[in-house]
Amino acid sequence: MLRKILAIIVFLITLVSLSGCGGGGDEDDSEPAPETKWTIMYYGDGDCNLEEALLYDIDEMKSGFVNGQGVNLIVLFDRISSYSSDTTVFGENFTDTRLYRITTGKVWRKSGSSQFPEITTNSSYDANMGDAATLKKFIQFCKANYPADNYAVILSNHGGGARKKSYSLAETESDTGFSIKEICQDVTNGNDYLYTAEISDVLTSAESIQLFGLDACFMSTVEFAYQFRNDSSNTGFKADIMVASAPTETAYGWDYDAILNRLQSRSGDNGESDVTLGGYELYFDPVSLTAQQLGAVIVEEQRDSTSSMSGQSLTCMDLSKVKAVKDAADNLAKAIVGKQNDIELLRGSGTSVSVLHYFAETISSYTPISSNTWITSPYFDLFALANTIAVSGQETTYSATLRSAVDEMVLYSFGNSGYTGFIEGKSGVHIFFPDGDATVVVSGNTRRHWYYQDWYNAKSTSEIQVVFPAYTSAPYGKLAWCKNGAAASNSTVENWFELLDSWYDTSNDSDGGLNAYQW
Repeated sequence: MLRKILAIIVFLITLVSLSGCGGGGDEDDSEPAPETKWTIMYYGDGDCNLEEALLYDIDEMKSGFVNGQGVNLIVLFDRISSYSSDTTVFGENFTDTRLYRITTGKVWRKSGSSQFPEITTNSSYDANMGDAATLKKFIQFCKANYPADNYAVILSNHGGGARKKSYSLAETESDTGFSIKEICQDVTNGNDYLYTAEISDVLTSAESIQLFGLDACFMSTVEFAYQFRNDSSNTGFKADIMVASAPTETAYGWDYDAILNRLQSRSGDNGESDVTLGGYELYFDPVSLTAQQLGAVIVEEQRDSTSSMSGQSLTCMDLSKVKAVKDAADNLAKAIVGKQNDIELLRGSGTSVSVLHYFAETISSYTPISSNTWITSPYFDLFALANTIAVSGQETTYSATLRSAVDEMVLYSFGNSGYTGFIEGKSGVHIFFPDGDATVVVSGNTRRHWYYQDWYNAKSTSEIQVVFPAYTSAPYGKLAWCKNGAAASNSTVENWFELLDSWYDTSNDSDGGLNAYQW
């Protein structure tokens, strides 16, 4: 941790004292030939208040990357005028979107070829990082121009869970103050975001990858993982391994210097203890590096760099195992339909929450509701929830099956001292479980929590607007977790989403109540 703090201090001093120095290396240097084992794609959405932090990540990459090891590191980076005027990291300040290849201590500005023609080495094109088409073109560019045996994509920006755009049915965004559910906010493109199902709608199986990294808050959610599961039921974009944080992340994100430095063909270790894999921190030859091993390296180095921060955590999961988790959660949901009071008593409500969770308890009627994290991020640790139900004797078989399935899915995880009850390798994935019967007062109106969760939906925008034609800002919807395993309008609870809708929506009429979904 001290190493990272010192590095941050040096970086910030450099921004002040070395402004104007080039970041691309000497003009006489030759760019190394492309590698063939791994291509790591960093989707750096700095078009927001995280610009400076993401620039620091790039500086770390330049420091930690080792040439000639079989790895390509390609960056799509979008900047903004408001937060940093640094010229050292990329060699110049800019406010548009650019492509770079990173090698040891250097950056090389690239044209986007036929896959991304808008971007050249002298363009001023401002890409919308909140548009899934941008992500798709980036992956296509990397696969075409830096083909490799394995691919990793890392999204770096703000995060908040299974992301959807959400406005309440009767109130404006300014009233709710928190209802954007996104990853990759692009401020200069109308505050657009990447929504979970938008990624599925736009990307295809051709863009699939081995490792999906989410360097953002709250993204280790089972709903997001299920959207990109690696099994025959998902014929679209998918990944083998996912790495994400269950709680909020430190603004400076992952420790890229240490991560990349371990991707070397040299034998031995770096002398530091490896709590994640045991023994000492080995160097991994990219020729034989697996996605699971890369995930373990990311988890371990983030553990090291955040050891003094009580509220940090990171999880690596196997996306071939998430369908079993979904099936087990749905079976449990069907079994506990009539046990709402019992399950909520085990879980807790209001300011008294007993199960491991990743939000701060606040008084459920607190205003403004943007401060009420029971609404903004009602995320419970899935293993802890299943274990609590199993130990209690409530539906022991179903809850124990869910507990085992989560254990199989989670490969590596750590949770620092702020998370009492966190079990390494089991905890670190959360599920959406709002305090649905609680109320808040907004603009003089008393609303139940479920009123503000319409983004958590099986229906698409167009389907919701059939029911509510005036609802022009409908949430994107279409979460596979909510949709799969259920048939709407048969008055039968068939999955976790329908369980919550049956408990917390005040109506199951033909309009579908608060979220236009009739279970």
